[in-house]
Amino acid sequence: MTLTQKQAEKAIKLRDNTLSLFNSKLYKAVIENGYFKDEAMRLPLALVDDEMQDEVEQRIIKEKIAAIGHLHVYLNSVIALGNQVEESLKAEEREKARELEPVEYDDVTGDVIDNGVEI
Repeated sequence: MTLTQKQAEKAIKLRDNTLSLFNSKLYKAVIENGYFKDEAMRLPLALVDDEMQDEVEQRIIKEKIAAIGHLHVYLNSVIALGNQVEESLKAEEREKARELEPVEYDDVTGDVIDNGVEI
């Protein structure tokens, strides 16, 4: 996948914002503890509750369980993509810098010398 510079910057910014969100006390209270833990424990219990055996209720509960997983996967994928994009940009910068380095040649053979070692 090839990203434009603007898309790459957006992915890195989204990753940084997500990491900042993870460090928020409100995020930890509402999402991490309230949603990923409490709600994730409550829903499977509701699935087997005698009062929740209606087909529609069961479908809704299952969709809510899946939604918890989807949000978790999304947040982690945002971080992973941002990390990959940032590393790719750094690798491109290193390659550009390397291309600008002067090339030395062996006086006798004419072979390229890299840091004193013939390549």
